[in-house]
Amino acid sequence: MVLSLCQMLSPILSFTADEAYEFVPGRSADSVLLPAWQPSAFELPEAERKTGATLFHLRELALPELEKARQAKHIGKALEAKLTFSGSDPGLLEAKAHQEILRELLNVSQLEIATANEPALKISVTKADGEKCERCWHWETDIGSHPDHPTICGRCTRVVTEVKRDA
Repeated sequence: MVLSLCQMLSPILSFTADEAYEFVPGRSADSVLLPAWQPSAFELPEAERKTGATLFHLRELALPELEKARQAKHIGKALEAKLTFSGSDPGLLEAKAHQEILRELLNVSQLEIATANEPALKISVTKADGEKCERCWHWETDIGSHPDHPTICGRCTRVVTEVKRDA
């Protein structure tokens, strides 16, 4: 695994990969650049493939709606958006279980998924609630909730606090 990783990174980070390669046990050459590349098979489990296909399908449907909202000047960037999916589409149940991943795939600040008895999938875009976090640029409703960090969201506050504690 480490050998493959070093070989994979060697065209981009040649010196760093070569230095890391020095510590690989049982290496066959003096440099990571010398051995022939041995590709290995990588397959996702069927459940992960289905989830990925569903999330990317919903993304394909949502991106044109985000673009329409941008062109209509309702939002500037996708991070200013709150995206809502609703309907009886079976993919919405899967998306609800992986909502945070889908939100990141769409690069929006807020995402709502509502399963309803409507036959068609409906996608709506509105301006996100709250204010813009200075650190992550997401629009959040908890900006200023921590007195030591009045301009960042709760998620960023946790990260900054943890980094300060570990330093």
